[in-house]
Parts: sequence; C-alpha cells; structure tokens
Amino acid sequence: MDFTSKDVLHIKKNGVEYLSFKILKEFGVNNYITLRFGGVSSAEYNKSLNFRYTGLDTKENVLKNLDIIKKEANIKNDIYKAMQAHTDKILVINKDNMENYKFENFCNENYDGYVVNEKGIYTLVTTADCNPIILYDKKNNVYANIHSGWMGTIKKIYLNAFKIMQKKFGTNAEDLIVCVGPSINKCCFTSKEESFKKKFTDVFENEQEYLYYEEDKETFHIDMPYLIKRDFINLGANKKNIILSNICTKCNNKYFF
Repeated sequence: MDFTSKDVLHIKKNGVEYLSFKILKEFGVNNYITLRFGGVSSAEYNKSLNFRYTGLDTKENVLKNLDIIKKEANIKNDIYKAMQAHTDKILVINKDNMENYKFENFCNENYDGYVVNEKGIYTLVTTADCNPIILYDKKNNVYANIHSGWMGTIKKIYLNAFKIMQKKFGTNAEDLIVCVGPSINKCCFTSKEESFKKKFTDVFENEQEYLYYEEDKETFHIDMPYLIKRDFINLGANKKNIILSNICTKCNNKYFF
C-alpha cells in the first residue's frame, strides 16, 4: 500500500515506513507519522515499530524502535514525551525543562500535547485510532504536537494548544497550518449508544454536519476530523491550510495500530 497523496508523502526506507505532510515540509518542519513496520517489538506487537511502553511490550524494545526511526529519519536530537492520559493538558517544552521529558526517562506526568517554539526540539505522541494533530504557526515558528482521541476531541485539546500558542507566542489563527493524521474516520467510528452520542452533541452544534445514522436508525457514525477542521475554520484559520490525511486507521489496521 502507498498512502502518498497530494497532501502526504509515504516514505519507505529499510523496512521502516512513515508519512509526512507536504505542507509542513515546505516550511522546513520535520514531521513523521510511523506505520507498524520495521521495529523489534514482541508479544502482541509482532515485530512492529511500537512506541507504547505501558502495554505488553518491553521498554528495551521501545527504545530500540526509537533508535530505528531516528536513524531512518536522520534525527540527531533527543525525543521528548510525557505520559498520555486522554487529558486536555498541554506542555510547553523548552531548553529549561526538556531534560525532564526525554523519552528514555519514561516520564509519568500526564500531558497529551506539546507546544514548542525552539528549533531542534522533537516531541512524540502515540496514537492508535486517535487523532494526531500538528499545528504550525508559520509566522512565529511555533508548533504543537497533539494526541486527541474522542475524549480529547470533546475537551477540544487542540484549541487549548492554540490558546497557549496565542498567549505565549502571539500566534494568530490565520497563520496556522493544521494537519490531522491517520485516525478512525467516520466510516468506522460508530456506536448505538445514545448516551455516547450526547457526549458530542452537548459540545458540538449542528449534529447533521458530523453525525449520520445507518438504515437501521440505531447505528450512528461520527466524523471527528471534520469537527476538528470546523473548529479551526470557525477560529479563523485558512481552509487551504487545514489538511486532513483522510486515512482511516481501522480500515487500514494492517498498516496502523
């Protein structure tokens, strides 16, 4: 499978595969969304490029996987990450605090997104069916790297990240590039629980725009990438600078976790 499109590059090197958003690369922003292949993870991960260290995999395998992707992507710097817990908490990482969040320290503080305004600081979020979101302020050279599952989307963690970028670094919505990577898309994000639907309709208006029922009138589908895009349009971001990968992780679970 080749996921290359007008917006996304699919790179394959020595058994390792990752995606990069073209628009970010045009601005010199290195970005990598890894596929399953080319790692050393065992057990349920089956020799995959897994970065989740709280499951059945070993921390030793995870660190080896990190070295593999750093080598293939030519990343010379350290990688930074805290513990993810489906929060709406955003961490600003800089030279003053970054040592605390080195990946190999397996930090147990809970953050689901990062804001960075200094060059050479790489952050990592892990996702399965959740939405990986990158925000980039092309004027002030500030980025946010965000993990937004359904809980994070309801909490609008991505808008929290923007507010921090705006307050601390002067980011304006019209200067944003917004990229949403592979996640569970509307084709597969389904439920029959009206109480679950209400979690979204309590937060997001005009449900006819992002929710539809199947013929059985019980099963409904929700389009989370659309909701994220709509929020940034309403914020004032330029539509042409909001990029959805349109890759469903459940449809393509041979390639993505």
